[in-house]
Parts: sequence; C-alpha cells; structure tokens
Amino acid sequence: MTYPAAEKTEVKLDYPVTVGSQTIEVLALRRPKVRDQLIANKQNKIDADKEVHLMALLAEVDPAVIQELDMDDYTEVQKVIVGFRQKRLASGTSSEG
Repeated sequence: MTYPAAEKTEVKLDYPVTVGSQTIEVLALRRPKVRDQLIANKQNKIDADKEVHLMALLAEVDPAVIQELDMDDYTEVQKVIVGFRQKRLASGTSSEG
C-alpha cells in the first residue's frame, strides 16, 4: 500500500545506515494506522521488537535498517511517531474554517 507523500515526515539521519548495498540517509515516516500496531504486536513478543517493527512499517524499510540506526537517530524517529499520536493544539495549529 502506498501513501501520499504529504502524509509523510522525513527524518534526516545524522548517521546514515548501510544495509546490504543500500545506504539510507533519510527515513520518510507515514502516519500510523491501527493495522500497523496490530501487525507489530502479533509478530513480536518483546516491546522493543514491536517498536522496531512498527518503525520499519511506517518507514517502509526492512527492520534491519531500524536495528542499525544510531541511538540519536532512533530517538528522532521515536519523537516523530509520538508526534503523530498527539492531537494538535487548538490555539494556532488547527486550520480555521
């Protein structure tokens, strides 16, 4: 399944990752769906593995890419995902209609 680019947030990696012959410098994360969380939960028993799997689904990369991230970059990806789940503040950030 593909998602519109506008629904994605890019994270530029401070420490690019090479997996196989591919070097990843940017991860484009889409907003999570309930099914993403269900898939991550069903396929993993350990919470950390669930989180890695969810990140991989949202970035549309192999989990090995997420596993190779520097911890600083991993933290930035976590922040983006948390940001997706926070409601917009009513003061100034919502669109006026």
